Formats: sequence, structure tokens, C-alpha cells
Amino acid sequence: MRLRRSNPHAFEGINATPLIDVVMCLIIFFLLVGKLALDRGAQIRLPESRSGETDTAPDLLIINVFRTAAIDPVAAQAGSSSFVARVMVEGKQLASTGELETFLALRLAERPRTQIQLRADRELPFGLVEPVLRACARAGAKSARLAAEKPS
Repeated sequence: MRLRRSNPHAFEGINATPLIDVVMCLIIFFLLVGKLALDRGAQIRLPESRSGETDTAPDLLIINVFRTAAIDPVAAQAGSSSFVARVMVEGKQLASTGELETFLALRLAERPRTQIQLRADRELPFGLVEPVLRACARAGAKSARLAAEKPS
């Protein structure tokens, strides 16, 4: 009886299916982490608070309000520093509180259980945060939570 020998030089190739699965999982992971970093990792110095609770709402919408120096020649001559609020939601900068109100109204119509978390810079005057809160109220939000960090 004669046994056949396989050709030792024949190369069957690498099974790439597990490699593709791992790469797809990594892509999905980094997309999710990147979105969280955009929302929560914005360069905002939050106010400090000793009390409060961690917000773990499943449908959380984060509104970031940044502090931006205004270019105002009158204020510059007077020596005063003025700030302008810059509003970002889901990585998109909104031009006005009217645009924010429209966005929120559509979002709350789609998902009425959406919880709103407002992250505003600690040195931003409340007069610049108030229009954002008013836009939330006009859009139909039942509440908006202000984010703070625990002092170290």
C-alpha cells in the first residue's frame, strides 16, 4: 500500500477571518470611546461641588458651553476682559441659542426621556449660561442638570 505525501512546499495561506473580526471590534470600540471623549472630554474647567450625584441616565445629552475670549476693541481699550459662550452638542458647534432650541426640540420629540446635562466653564459668567438654559426650557426639556466636579 502506497501512501501519498502532501507537497511540503504548498502554502495554504493564513486564515484572515479572526483577524478581521478583531479589527472590526477595535474599530467599533474606538468609535464609541471617541464619541464619549468628544462629549465629556471637552476642555472645560467645571465648577466644584462637594454634594451631588453621578449622572448615569441611559439617554444623556451633554451640552458643552465653552469660554472664548471675545475680540471687542472697546473692551480691549477699557482694559476689561469679556467672554463669549461657544455651545457644542454631540461634537457640533451651534451658532445660536435658536439653533440649540431647534436641535433640542427635535431630539426631545424623538426621545422624550432624554436627560440634559449642561457642562459650563467655571469662569463663564452666568449671564452667558442663562440663554442656554432658557433654550432648553423653550424646547420642552423638563430639567437640565449642571455638571460639577468633586474637589480634590
